[in-house]
Amino acid sequence: MLTGRIDFLQYSTTLVALAALSAISAFAQTSVVIDGYFDRGYASTNNTDNNKDAKAVASNAGTTTIGVKVREDLGNGLSVGGSVNTDWNDLGGNKQNDTTGTAQRGGFANSQNFLDVTSNQYGVLRLGTPNSFTLTNATAVASPAYSTGFGSSYSSSFSIANGFGTGTTDKGGIVAASSELMTTAATPLGYVGGSSTAALTGPSTGQRSIRIANTVQYSSPVVLGGLTAHVGYTPKNDNDTGAGKLNTVGAQEYALRYTNGPIDAMYTSMKYTVGSSTNFFMGGTTSTAYKDMTSTQNLLGVTYAVMPALKLHAGLGQFKSSDDAKYKGASRQFGATYTTGAWVLSAQTARVDDQNSTLDYDRKLVGAGVDYNLSKTARVYFRYDNIDYATNRAAFDGSKQTRYALGVSKSF
Repeated sequence: MLTGRIDFLQYSTTLVALAALSAISAFAQTSVVIDGYFDRGYASTNNTDNNKDAKAVASNAGTTTIGVKVREDLGNGLSVGGSVNTDWNDLGGNKQNDTTGTAQRGGFANSQNFLDVTSNQYGVLRLGTPNSFTLTNATAVASPAYSTGFGSSYSSSFSIANGFGTGTTDKGGIVAASSELMTTAATPLGYVGGSSTAALTGPSTGQRSIRIANTVQYSSPVVLGGLTAHVGYTPKNDNDTGAGKLNTVGAQEYALRYTNGPIDAMYTSMKYTVGSSTNFFMGGTTSTAYKDMTSTQNLLGVTYAVMPALKLHAGLGQFKSSDDAKYKGASRQFGATYTTGAWVLSAQTARVDDQNSTLDYDRKLVGAGVDYNLSKTARVYFRYDNIDYATNRAAFDGSKQTRYALGVSKSF
């Protein structure tokens, strides 16, 4: 009898504990998700500047990343959560120097990270360093799914825009300027081997808008059968008149996206604004060259599903600055994606018409890809791109580049 009573008490205690845990779980409804993308492949680069030829085993079709996402359901369609992502490229891929190799491009949380409040009725508010809407447009709507890897028209090797941006390698979240900006009429900033003469000795790859620190974003709920509106704001700091290291570039971004049936269309506009301080810190350098400047990047992207197996992509872009002599130009791109069974075939071409009044260097890209899907989340891929950084000029060392990559990727 005594033994039976002890068992009954233990059973009762267990029931009470389980009921308490169930009540807590029902109240909190918190979830934690770990996701990411792994990519490794062999890549070969053949550059007309032979010193830039390279072989590497690294991420080629996308950015290797791992993310942690937390969300708590508050009820009535309201939730609060956060996302932290870390990108890496295997100790810098073929750039295993002390700075890149040791830091692994900035270390933990070097990619997008933010807190968000989500409402089914009112939309999403993000605070932190989220990816820009322009990045989504450039890599997921206006072109095939090359991310920022080989074949992409929005990579560190080729971008459809010039001007200010946050896509400079190893300067994640920091605004930098692409190379058309001149300190004098004869000295270009940022060109490889820039000299005191007016002749260029290296290419301009352009600039991208990836993500920027200190950002507030808002995305509306879906209306009118598939339309969403988006806005982003990054405050400008302009009060440090001393060393200039506390001053930061401001940014405003606007986007409209319509997704319904076979059509996915998106328009984005990103504008960077530099303050009036004579000592402004941009891209790791204190300079007066950017004072009171603005730089804008606009892009209209469209994907049209002709049939379930065939998608066509197109993008029309424009970039400009408050001084037309600095940044001005346009871009256009066209691509297609065809799926047959486990095979995915894709290709695109992109051109940039640089309308800078002093340095007019047009560029073009041809990219192609072949994927064989081993499963829903694993694939073998081949990537190719050919880039000409000076289509309207005489060829020079480094003005042309061809790349191939063969690898395997796995998402989870």
